[in-house]
Parts: sequence; structure tokens; C-alpha cells
Amino acid sequence: MKLNIFEIVLTNTEAVYFSGQTVQGHVIIELAKNTEVKDLRMSFRGKAFVHWTDQTMRGPGEVRFKEIRHHSATEEYFDVSKSLLSQASCPQNPTDKRVLEAGQYTYPFKFRIPPTSPTSFEGQFGFIRYWTKVTIERPWKKDVSAKKLFSVIFPLDLNQEPTASQPTNNQKEKQLCCLCCTSGPIIAEIRLPQKGYVPGERLNFAADIDNSTRRKVHNITVELLMTTTFHAAYKSRSVTQTVSRIQRGSLKSGNSDSWEGGSLLVPPLPPSFLIGCNIIDVRYTLQLRVFPGSPAFDLTVPIEIMIGSVPLQSTLEYFLTAQNMVLSQSQDGIAISGGASEVASDIRLQYLPPKFLPSPICKHQVHDNEDDQCLMLDNNFVPKYITLNFQPVTSRQ
Repeated sequence: MKLNIFEIVLTNTEAVYFSGQTVQGHVIIELAKNTEVKDLRMSFRGKAFVHWTDQTMRGPGEVRFKEIRHHSATEEYFDVSKSLLSQASCPQNPTDKRVLEAGQYTYPFKFRIPPTSPTSFEGQFGFIRYWTKVTIERPWKKDVSAKKLFSVIFPLDLNQEPTASQPTNNQKEKQLCCLCCTSGPIIAEIRLPQKGYVPGERLNFAADIDNSTRRKVHNITVELLMTTTFHAAYKSRSVTQTVSRIQRGSLKSGNSDSWEGGSLLVPPLPPSFLIGCNIIDVRYTLQLRVFPGSPAFDLTVPIEIMIGSVPLQSTLEYFLTAQNMVLSQSQDGIAISGGASEVASDIRLQYLPPKFLPSPICKHQVHDNEDDQCLMLDNNFVPKYITLNFQPVTSRQ
């Protein structure tokens, strides 16, 4: 089969949609010669899938063997299929066929994403993935397919989370010597003015470290961590990744350090919790870590935070005030139910231009077990997430 063009084109070139928004586009097929087909089918699919294996050695002595156990789970959000050929042109008998003459064909399509669909995600042991697929079904030959992945965002509005605007802190201490030593502990505390942040926002923190031990602290770091938990039928597995890190210098024995004005930029990330998905969960932690020279003596002080899609009202007001702007009082909340285009046109976000950027830590293989060798797919797909630009801009008159 000679195909000059076989492509799925989305009207939204960003290929990012909010739950409840409509996916529109068209399929372009250009045949180099007349081709027999049974049907031309288009499907829309959304699902979550997790899978991993455990290996254990069993049996005595020389008869020991390796046992591999598979853990998996699936959630389906939608699976819709339809023919792109008109009923009049489709054969009445499934065994019949028709001929598409050489030339170019264009088929428009439209599909509304269910409003409860969770946010796209690609992880080490699972994914939440959305795609559309077109298949040329051929009599007595292998089908040929093209697949287009797109990102879906289920928005998390931080203003609807009761604890997101509250300040938070955590303090821990650790004794490095045995009971016979006369040495004090390391005491460390980290503080945040709020728990909720959005990608593009600065995560500002303060920390205090008191080194009353006899050891020198080699360095101090603050890390933004993402912990993903994958749930199978009878077991769960968690993976923690470092999103970003900032480092402080050493601290001599008997000294203390007050770390004021610390800051980390939140990169493009999926929102906390992955609302709507029951088999993958994402949580974020800001962690102060003190290294006294040996991993066994590390002191970690974690604080759980939230990453959302819609910023806190107080964050937005602070930014606009700093730019000598006034927040419009005519609206009570940021309207996002209509999808990405509506978010971008909201009057209060004209000074926080949203972008949809790929996440730096959600890059994984996107071929799955259902894909065959006759599939056309861009394997470089990475989910995109809303990211706000908090950089100062000139006020519009």
C-alpha cells in the first residue's frame, strides 16, 4: 500500500485540552494508487494503566528458581469508534470491499472529552494517556494505522483546597553520637508562607539549622520531590523523583545558619492527586536535607505541598499589586471549564500569560502493548501542563 500522506491534524496545534473540552481536527490521506479497503475507522481512547514485576528466589538448594510476579491495573475513561466513510459508500456485507481511487482525502472529526477525565501522566510504571487513532482496514492484508496523542488537564484550583493558602513548617532534630558522647543534636526547621503553588511560580522558603554536634555539616539542600504511587489489585509501588534542588554551603560544628529568601522555580508538572484516577497518585514534598558527612546521619525535614493549575487569589493579587495593576472585581473565580482557550482569554490572566509546556520528568516510552508494527506514531510525545508566566510585564493601557 503506497501512502504519500497519512496524518491526523488537530485544530489545536498545542494538542492540550481541559477535561470537558472538544477535540477537533481532520484526517488527511493521500493514496498513490487505487486501494481496496474494507473500512476507514477512527477511535478515541483514554485510559490509565500500571504494571510492574517482582522477582523472588524460591526453593531449596540446587532447585532454587526465580519467580516473577506481575502486578497490573487498568482504568478506561472512554473508548469510542466510528467509521469515517459515509454509510452509502460502505459495503453492506463485512466481507465486501470498496476501492478508494488515487488522490487526497480529508475527513473532519470532532469528539468531546468527558469532563471527569483525569490529567495526562507518563510514569515509570504506568500512565494516563489519551489518543485518537485512524485505521485503514484492508481485505486480506495488514491494517495500517496512524495514532495521535494529546494532553488532557483536569484543573486543580488551589482556591478550592482549604489548606493551600495556609503557612506551614516542620522541624526535626537528630543526635549523631552514641549515648556516651557529650554532644548536642542537629536541629533543622523549614517554613513556607503557603502550601499551594502552580507551575511557573516561585516557591519561597526559609530554613534554620543549628549544628550542636561535634561534626561538620558538609552541605545543606532543599529539594522539590515528586512521589508517584502506582496501585495494582493487591499491591502498590511508589517512586520518588527529584524535580529540582538548591544547595547551601557547609556548617561548622557549634554554628548555626539562617537561610532566608530561599527560592525554587516550579517547572511544568501534573497537578497533585491526579483527581479522577484511582490507580495512580501524585504527591509533592519540599524537603530540607542536612548532610553531616555520612548518609547514615542525614537529617531530612519534609513538608507536603500542593501543585495546582489555578493560582491562589492571594498570589495573583500580590503579583498584580507589585506591577501596579488592579485585579478585576467583576469575577469571582478564574473560568476554566471551557478549556485552554478560555483560560488564556480570562481578563486576569492577560498579565500571567499561560503556556503549555512539557514536563521535564514525564518522559517515557509511549508505545504500548496494543500498538503494532504498521502504526505511525511520534514516540517523542511528552504530556504538557499549564505554566504561568510570573515575570514582570508592562501594564496595558
